[in-house]
Amino acid sequence: MRTRALRWAPYAAGALFAAAAAGCGETGDDVGVDTAAGLGTVNGLNSTNGLGTVNGLGTVNGLGTVNGLNSTNGLASGSGLMTTSLGRAQVQYIVRCALPAGHSIVKQDQYGTNYTYTGLFGMGAGWESGACDQTCQEYVSACVMAHVNTAGLHVPIYVDAPAASVGWGQDPDFPNQEATFFGNVFNLNAHGSSGSTAPQFYCTGPQWNVSPWAGRVGGTQSNPPYVDPYGTNASCSPTCTPADYPHQTDGFKACSGWNYPVVVWRRPNNAPSATGTIDITTHTQNGIVLVPSPRQKDWGIGVGVRNMDGN
Repeated sequence: MRTRALRWAPYAAGALFAAAAAGCGETGDDVGVDTAAGLGTVNGLNSTNGLGTVNGLGTVNGLGTVNGLNSTNGLASGSGLMTTSLGRAQVQYIVRCALPAGHSIVKQDQYGTNYTYTGLFGMGAGWESGACDQTCQEYVSACVMAHVNTAGLHVPIYVDAPAASVGWGQDPDFPNQEATFFGNVFNLNAHGSSGSTAPQFYCTGPQWNVSPWAGRVGGTQSNPPYVDPYGTNASCSPTCTPADYPHQTDGFKACSGWNYPVVVWRRPNNAPSATGTIDITTHTQNGIVLVPSPRQKDWGIGVGVRNMDGN
């Protein structure tokens, strides 16, 4: 059964990892699960600066990719990221992107206070107790970038990815394909990058500028951590490779050698009230559909609950 997670995450982009949590504080687990393809989430990370590990070896701010997150050498307690609210917020997003739902780690700040961080997307599941290899690094990087909102707003988004834990699909409540994110915030030299700045990229989807939200691609952004390598707000198509049939319209599975991207769909800003229904057999919709919270439906591939508070 393919699990899809839907959650609301406040984002603010700056230097992706380092400022990721500014403006969001240390949020709780406002997460729901849906078994339809694709994952919903809420952006709210300010930045990704400060998380990277040079060449994936040396640790920065107590974070390393060679050892598991549940180990001291993978993520240190009492030092580095765990000593500030911003750093702890960054850890929260990293763990949610890396570990699967139902998995968690406990770390302490410099005063011995325990913090429990729970997984959701499972895009780097092996990092819980082992190394985070290139696939893990790039999936987690793309996932964290996808959650950046430079305005610090909590904006609902829907995520697709080639990762088996996420997969492909569309949700009628998220009709606008915003962008595809790819890169590696852990390895400054990934894919031949210069080594001075972590490679963090995006390219635009067909509806990137349709009813955009502040802090997101297409809206008003302040110093986002990522750049479009194909031009100013240039399209992913035709450079990127679409997902395999029958999901070609769901997003892209690779961009210029980066094979572990994350595709973001979003709802329109000030979306209208619900005026339609979803057919749970054919997975089709009539009218405009906004999902109340909570909702439990059988989508033909299992039962899931979507937590969509804020509609």
